[in-house]
Amino acid sequence: MLSDDELDRKLRDCDPRPGEAATDPDSPAATRILARVRRNARRRRRRTLILVPVLALTVAGVTGGTYAWVAGDGEGHTLDSTGLTCHGPDQGDAIVTFDPGTENPVRKCRQRWQEMFGEPAPSTLTACVDSSQQGSIVVYAGGREQCGRHHAEPYLGPTREQLGLSHFRTDIKAHFAGRTCIPYPEFRKVVRQLLAEHGLTGWKSGHFQTADKEPEGPCAEISYYDEPEKTIWLGDHKAGDPITWP
Repeated sequence: MLSDDELDRKLRDCDPRPGEAATDPDSPAATRILARVRRNARRRRRRTLILVPVLALTVAGVTGGTYAWVAGDGEGHTLDSTGLTCHGPDQGDAIVTFDPGTENPVRKCRQRWQEMFGEPAPSTLTACVDSSQQGSIVVYAGGREQCGRHHAEPYLGPTREQLGLSHFRTDIKAHFAGRTCIPYPEFRKVVRQLLAEHGLTGWKSGHFQTADKEPEGPCAEISYYDEPEKTIWLGDHKAGDPITWP
């Protein structure tokens, strides 16, 4: 369970419009950020651990039994391409939005390091895929050896599907540019059209709710993308407020 201080720090780190004013805890943006923080925290507590057969280890030149961590898809790809964690000093983490189609994880963390951690970025940074359930991209200070030290693997870039999702994110933002209230039926229709256009087979949209099972409001926005489940979760948006796109 995250403490109140940890939740507050992560909310500020994830704030899409950081500034002197804190994010309104009752706003749709805060709800979306908190949902993602809790989802990531829950999944990071569940790591996949497999016992490597002795025969395989012998072939690899290892004589004793050991365990191996499965990071992402096991081939250097994340299962959560819309987020990026910059691992700062003193175990501090800053979670930022990420677009694998247009951004480089090391470059993005380097550009924001001073702002997020109050000190210059280290000379060497390395992007890894961690061994949490969703296999997040984490940028560590240091070289590729940092991946192994954190039970992770070097990040090798996006998959074809993740590039398609990147184009989807760009196009849906452009389609609704300037809008501050998009009804759920219209939102779903455009989502279906763009999913088909970008070859995102098996993807669907859903209504993100808390345990109270709230009904849909008059306006919708994207809360977050669940890549393992191929689901785009829609949540309520406050009419008149600018839409923040994950």
